[in-house]
Amino acid sequence: MPQRPRSTGCLIISGMPGSGKSTVSPLVAAHHDRAAHISGDVLSYMVVRGRVGFLGEPAEESRRQALLCARNMCALADNFAQNDIFPVIEHTIADREMLDAMVGWLRPRPVLFVVLAPPLAVCRERNAGRPARSRVHFDFGPQYREMRERLAGTGWWLDTSAQTPRETAAAIASQAHERAAL
Repeated sequence: MPQRPRSTGCLIISGMPGSGKSTVSPLVAAHHDRAAHISGDVLSYMVVRGRVGFLGEPAEESRRQALLCARNMCALADNFAQNDIFPVIEHTIADREMLDAMVGWLRPRPVLFVVLAPPLAVCRERNAGRPARSRVHFDFGPQYREMRERLAGTGWWLDTSAQTPRETAAAIASQAHERAAL
């Protein structure tokens, strides 16, 4: 029987739309004896009136709500971790300010940061293949390039273009503590 991965700390899985976050994150959680999958999208849609999404207007409100969502994800992750349930946070983190805030909220626990990073063309192709209601309807190319520029060298950047979601999840579960620690 294969050895179970270490279930200490908090794991953040990030990446652009189409990178595989929402497919891979629950698969990673399933590798652990006790784990929770925390979706940033699910939490952000809890705002049913007055929600301003990613890149929405006004920009200041979009950023404020993004930080609120991140803080809520981290509070939930902390609650799970305090009860020996390994939290796997799934959210697009495109800049250092957001990542630093989340790491601060999650400390003193170890924080693991994995960026699913297939080439932009792969992300676009996967996004285009989604049902219309699940598809991202804006060009995220500029955000893809900004994320690579602002967070390069931080955590573990994993090109998933040649892997199945199960292969990606298995790699993250077995290697994140060594390759993704912040």
